[in-house]
Amino acid sequence: MMPTMKLNPEQTAAAHYQGQARHLLVLAGAGTGKTRTIIARILFLIQQGVPAERLLMLTFTRRAAKEMLLRLHNEVGKVADSVTAGTFHHFCLQVMRRVPKAFGVEERTVIDRDDAQSLLQMIRGERLKKGEKRDFPKAASILNYVSYAKNCCLELEQYLTQFTELDDHTMGRLVEIAAEYERRKTERRYLDYDDILHLFVQGLEGNPKLRARIAGLYQHVLVDEMQDTNPLQWRILQALSDQASLFCVGDDAQSIYAFRGADFRNVHEFDSRLSSAAILKLRENYRSTQEILDLANWLLAQSSIHYDKDLHAHRGRGLGPILLDFESKFDEAAWIASDLQERHEAGTSWGEHMVLVRSAWSAKTLEGALIERNIPYRFVGGTSLLEAAHVKDLLSLCRAAISAYDELAWIRYLKCWPKIGDATAAKIVQQLIALDPADNPLQVLETALAKRTDIRQGIALIQQYRSEPSTALKLGAEHLGNTLSQRYDRWESRLGDLRLLSELALRYKDLLGFVEAYTLDPVSNTEAEKADQEDCVTLITVHSAKGTEAPVCYCLGVQPGMYPHLRSLGDREAEEEERRILYVALTRAQNELVITRAGDSSQTVFHGGSFVHGASSSYFLEYLPSNLVEYQHFGYHQGHGGGSVLDELLDFE
Repeated sequence: MMPTMKLNPEQTAAAHYQGQARHLLVLAGAGTGKTRTIIARILFLIQQGVPAERLLMLTFTRRAAKEMLLRLHNEVGKVADSVTAGTFHHFCLQVMRRVPKAFGVEERTVIDRDDAQSLLQMIRGERLKKGEKRDFPKAASILNYVSYAKNCCLELEQYLTQFTELDDHTMGRLVEIAAEYERRKTERRYLDYDDILHLFVQGLEGNPKLRARIAGLYQHVLVDEMQDTNPLQWRILQALSDQASLFCVGDDAQSIYAFRGADFRNVHEFDSRLSSAAILKLRENYRSTQEILDLANWLLAQSSIHYDKDLHAHRGRGLGPILLDFESKFDEAAWIASDLQERHEAGTSWGEHMVLVRSAWSAKTLEGALIERNIPYRFVGGTSLLEAAHVKDLLSLCRAAISAYDELAWIRYLKCWPKIGDATAAKIVQQLIALDPADNPLQVLETALAKRTDIRQGIALIQQYRSEPSTALKLGAEHLGNTLSQRYDRWESRLGDLRLLSELALRYKDLLGFVEAYTLDPVSNTEAEKADQEDCVTLITVHSAKGTEAPVCYCLGVQPGMYPHLRSLGDREAEEEERRILYVALTRAQNELVITRAGDSSQTVFHGGSFVHGASSSYFLEYLPSNLVEYQHFGYHQGHGGGSVLDELLDFE
């Protein structure tokens, strides 16, 4: 006898479906047990006599496939070993390796992302003139563009026009580099990650006999996270559906990866694209309380798209969401950090808290507040403030001005400048280390770099304003601006990071104190490395948050101009994806949901609960019913911290 799994009525209807439709889409709302339902479906099919080797389960990550197989193995034992499970890429490559000639992949080597990036870096260097390289997209960005275009089934130029803000000249040059990348891959018999799907689809669609043979290998194909499938993956499923039955589980309300190629229509038009298709829904949520779900349900109900997904909480009622307005992003960050600290002091572990942010940039003020209060955190979804190269460059200037013996800082600062390489930097550093403590390092620079007044001026400038750290950082950023803008792309955005450092430094009376707090404290870097083992707050971008949850969630910066984001305005599909991004953020919370807004951006000013915003399109929370949240407004907090009792030591000799 095969075991049975305990399921609720909706899960049972999906897992045990035996209706007339050949293909089934299960719209599984947030926290409704989609993985459990897929495993229950496999178990049911095996019980019905379907050979396990005729089942194919496709996922988006190897980790997800392994977890599902492990759970299936716990239910049915060794029978699970016969189920084919893996990512789309893994499955396609396995098939192509069996019949390489049919797909044109004989003797072709698969290269990983690092190898692909190295090849593009080489071509970029060959094709661009020295003056062009400064503002041109880096190899990693070019690889993303090539990848996303291929997965969207778009010509690269079409993708760049639709999803980027590159100028025509840059787009033209990028298309040339990409064409050379494709040519060189073919010449050297390489396959990159995206070629696997692309060539697989070409093989299926160009050879009807091959298509029929592969489709006939499986009776049932089960797909996890259907809302994340792209046009290439849809074409694979369409080919398999000729003979196999599809069982796809996903959530149209969590389709948030259009920029990577995910096609919302794969879910929303499922029953119209396939003949003999049915749709079932999972609406019983096991994660959140009803008050949190009421807010998420309301958000979707305001859409012109018919999501028809009214989630209800298995756990019943609990605490209502809180909406907090702040006059500035610094007040917002300080309040969250303070609230985290109070909860921890009351006995709650750090790990029970998650802060969801729209982008890595929007997290940086909060990072400063967390570091300042020694709150351990990990950042998921981007480069944290103190790990950014341009931030390290500016801090290296500060550290070098403070100490002639800071070898690492001096080498980094010197190498920021053109025509200063490892050898020159190392030679100067040796002279600095040999200095008498009473000597000024500028004397060494004057001798070693007689004609480089720019390098000496930076050190002199910082030394002059050591007691005014905010001014020192502001002037240091201006001083390094010209040379750094030639090294890094998106300089205006990066310059914002440096301005933020200057604002954070307002709380400090001297530069050394600031540098020690923000670079020598181990919170930012070492905590991130040990995040999986240690108790820490999770700071995460919403795009990285799917599948995650936490007892207490803070949604930071939910203000006009951010939800929907300004760049999406006027594009109905883009604005709707923005709605789904916010929906994903709200539905991560298990017990408590805290939504914060700050009014110091150019788009928004809050006054006593009302706001004025410059966005031409509606703001998602503009007509939020008052009964769905508890509202509070926090006025501006003057000052950046008072004196310390330790100041009494300042006159000690």
